[in-house]
Amino acid sequence: MSSIDPNLVLSPLADPVVNAMYANAEVAGLAMESFINAILATDKEKLNGKITNVTPQSSYISTRNRSCRVDVDNGTDANEKAIIEIQINPDFGIMTRNLFALSHILTGTSTKGDKIAQMVSKMPRVIFINILDYNIREDNVEIVQPYKILYTKEPQKIAIPNFSGYNVQLPRIVEMNPDFTNNLYCWAYTLYTAHAENKTVQEVISMTPDLQEYAEIDAGYQQFCERYQYVSSDPETRTEYRLWFNDRMREEGEKEWIIQTTRNETKKEDAIAFALKLLKRNRPIEEIIEDTDLSLEEVMALQKTIV
Repeated sequence: MSSIDPNLVLSPLADPVVNAMYANAEVAGLAMESFINAILATDKEKLNGKITNVTPQSSYISTRNRSCRVDVDNGTDANEKAIIEIQINPDFGIMTRNLFALSHILTGTSTKGDKIAQMVSKMPRVIFINILDYNIREDNVEIVQPYKILYTKEPQKIAIPNFSGYNVQLPRIVEMNPDFTNNLYCWAYTLYTAHAENKTVQEVISMTPDLQEYAEIDAGYQQFCERYQYVSSDPETRTEYRLWFNDRMREEGEKEWIIQTTRNETKKEDAIAFALKLLKRNRPIEEIIEDTDLSLEEVMALQKTIV
C-alpha cells in the first residue's frame, strides 16, 4: 500500500467512497436520514419512518432480466424507499432512468396476477434524490428541483402520490447567501466544497466554525463526518479510489483528444471506438454524443452491436 499517495484526497461523491461510506444502516443510517430529510424539507416533506436499511449499488432486475442499478438504496420502517443517485458527469436524462428504476420497484413489489391498481397499492413510497455536480436547470437557481408526475389539466393534481423526485444542483451553493442554520446548506456546502476544491471533509469543517457547531448538534451529519474519516484511511478504499480516479483522468484525456481530432472527420474511427468503450461502461447516450460528436443515430447503431 506504500505506492498509494498518502496525500490523496478522496471526494465524497466518488463511486468507491460512496460504496464504502454507505455500507449499511448501522454505519450510515443516521447520516442518510439527516441528509434526505434536509432535502425533503425544501418541499415541506419528510420521511415518515426511520431508516432501517442502507444498501450501496443496489440492483433491480425485471422478469426479462433487464436491470438497473442505483447508488444507495435506503428503506424505512414505514414502507418507504429513498434512493440516492450521484452524478458527476452531466446527464440530462437522469430522471428517465429514475422512472426506469421505479418500474422495477413497481413490478418487484407486486405478485403475479395483480392488476395495475393492486400493484400501485403495494408499491412503497418511493423518493428519488439525484445529487448532481452540474445544474440540470438553467432557468431556476434554487438548489433543489422537485419533480412529480402530475395531471396537467385543471385542477392540477399529483397523479402518483407515492412517487416524488428531487434534483439537487450542488453548484448552486456558490450562488447562495451562506446560511449554516439551514440543514441542507450545511450538507450541500460540505459535499460540493470537498469535491470541487479537492479538500477532505475534515478540512472543510475545520475552516468553518459553523459546520463544527452543526456537527455537534446533528447526529446524522456527525456520523457522516466520522464515517468519511474512517473510509478515507481505509487502504482498500484508497486503492479503489486511485483506480477510479485514474480511469476518469484517462477517459477525460481520451475525450479531449477525440473531440479535437473528430471535428474535421479525420479520425472518426477513433470516435467510434471511444463511443463503444463508453457504451460498455453504461454511460448515458446523451453524454456519449457530447463527448464524441457522433450523431444520435450513429450511437444508437453502435449500441445495437453490443451483446
